[in-house]
Amino acid sequence: MTQLHLFQPRVEALPGRQPDLVYIRKSLNRLLRMAQEAHIMPWSVSETESLERLFSQLAASLPADEAQNLTSEFESELARLRSGR
Repeated sequence: MTQLHLFQPRVEALPGRQPDLVYIRKSLNRLLRMAQEAHIMPWSVSETESLERLFSQLAASLPADEAQNLTSEFESELARLRSGR
């Protein structure tokens, strides 16, 4: 029972380390572009759910208006793909 802490999720950032916003923007824009260019859902259901969580977590590192715009666009594209349009 002394190792239960090993299974706890580690969400906190490393001390003294700032997120790499350039890398985060590039990653989010790559995912958004993949969704925009897709005619059918490019990921499995579990991958899509995971990417939705990851997208919003990464976007939270960006300025609020930029994060909101990117997240909204990504969610719109996922809704389009899920509806089959």
